[in-house]
Amino acid sequence: MRLGLLLILLMAAGIAQAERRVAFLVGNADYAYAPDLDNPVRDTALIAETLRGLDFEVAEHRNLNRAEIGRQLSDFLKETEGADVTLFYFAGHGMQYDGRNYLIGTDAQLATELDIAGETLELSKVIQLLERNSRAALVFIDACRDNPLANAFYTQNFSQTRALATRGLAPITEAYQGSMITFSASPGQVAYDGDTGHSPFAAALARHLPTENLEVLSLMKRVIRDVKAETGDQQVPMVTNDLTAEIYLRLGGSEGGTLALAQEEALFEAASDLNSLRAWELFLQRYPRGHLRDMALAAREALQAEQIAADAGVKVAELTPQTLSREVAAGIEADLGLSRDDNRTVQAALNRLGYDAGPEDGVMGRRTRQAVASYQLATGLPATGVITQGTAERLGLTLGKTESGERALISSGDARKYDPEKLALIESDPRLLKAAEALRGREFRYGFFDGALYLAVLDWAHPSYEQASATAKRAGGYIVTIGSAAENRFVAQLSLSDERLWRPNTTRSAMFGPLIGLHQLPNSREPAGGWVWANGEQPSYSNWHPSEPSNHNNNESIAVFFIPHGEFGNYRARPRELVWGDISGNQKSYVIEID
Repeated sequence: MRLGLLLILLMAAGIAQAERRVAFLVGNADYAYAPDLDNPVRDTALIAETLRGLDFEVAEHRNLNRAEIGRQLSDFLKETEGADVTLFYFAGHGMQYDGRNYLIGTDAQLATELDIAGETLELSKVIQLLERNSRAALVFIDACRDNPLANAFYTQNFSQTRALATRGLAPITEAYQGSMITFSASPGQVAYDGDTGHSPFAAALARHLPTENLEVLSLMKRVIRDVKAETGDQQVPMVTNDLTAEIYLRLGGSEGGTLALAQEEALFEAASDLNSLRAWELFLQRYPRGHLRDMALAAREALQAEQIAADAGVKVAELTPQTLSREVAAGIEADLGLSRDDNRTVQAALNRLGYDAGPEDGVMGRRTRQAVASYQLATGLPATGVITQGTAERLGLTLGKTESGERALISSGDARKYDPEKLALIESDPRLLKAAEALRGREFRYGFFDGALYLAVLDWAHPSYEQASATAKRAGGYIVTIGSAAENRFVAQLSLSDERLWRPNTTRSAMFGPLIGLHQLPNSREPAGGWVWANGEQPSYSNWHPSEPSNHNNNESIAVFFIPHGEFGNYRARPRELVWGDISGNQKSYVIEID
């Protein structure tokens, strides 16, 4: 059984909660080319009211055509990106075709097979978007009603036998990560629209979702029981679950408080197992005022000090403003998003507290860094002299964060092996969890840039370009394509974290790093002709070293990161200078990109 992160939606008074819950609801009743349905609009209003009572942000829609559903859902996902729970509810007509399920807009005619793509919304695509948008997705589909549009489509285009075999919706066969999908009826069944003002499914949902201290899968057992009873076993809702979260929609009383503390402790243990800056950051995002906050802050600061010391080339105990290079300190503070105005704020705060930070000019010189280190030492923080997030929080400051997609969100200092089940306790991105499964046993470091996922993989099997590409495909992506200087800097930062990702050339005059997705087509003009990216795109950006590509020995047709003269330490401090070279043969590391 997959281990699950116990994600709590805390509703009871006195139980602090930081989770964001959002819902997108559509009720389609007025179809242009089919008889109107009685209850979807009322059902949607009922579910919307129920969810607002559970502190969901609700986007409620009615009678949308295909284009409107797509447009409204796209806008909703942009506005709610990163939500802890996203709930999707659709009441209206749906259909299955070739084993896949589709939601039907109010303007659908469905005259031929060619109309499916343009007049319906494929459910699997919707679920994938929901999963990528939030930590957990709850999907409720009350679209198994008797469907004249689908019936006419099948009888006009296929045999009567096939038409009868396609009633209702098809069973879920796709593999998802982090979703619970509930159909109002089992495959092949037709759901009742209801004669009491609401469908049996919607009424049961509204009745049981607010139940206190009951996990959502247990709630669904009660929904199934009620629908079966009301329809005389003619309609049986079907639940498909791949959640990595146990979700409580309402907690209350002493039992709720006990559950809340248990979930915070479970997440703290998971973060401790991973012990990465990102893991602690995710913990603190979910429990910013939790019981274990101070311990998490201390663990994060200790890791930050280790990273600063490693970049400075000293031990943590030897780290002082004097041993810290200006480039290392500036790079860390840039990752945090510090601006010159933030620096002035820090200097002013230190001066008020009696630490001599010098002029409040926003320049982080030796004097300011010594004041920072003295303050850190006095408040129990590692005395690095660098403004870390913990330092800012102790000073009571809210720092401006950069909103640019160039800001690196990276997992850990070195590449490491991740247990996919344990990783799922902290991370929820389905792309990452799928990739971790495909890369089980390999060491990697991951990060996010402009919405894409990147993984720098250490593979001691020294795979060929083709073998690395096959692994990337199994992980859900391809060997990285680099389209801008900003992306190159990000991937360089990801790659320079671990010297094991690099190897010297035979003369030890240069260092070769991870494979990138640039390769040369057979029979191309040498040395610079025929280079294409792994996804088939033509290069619009390049960062070759001036002497590369060299096609040494007339057989170099794949591109890697390249450091001339073996100056690894200098490049680690200034990753934006990282350039490319061409090589032949196999390489022990590569970078995977997943859109």
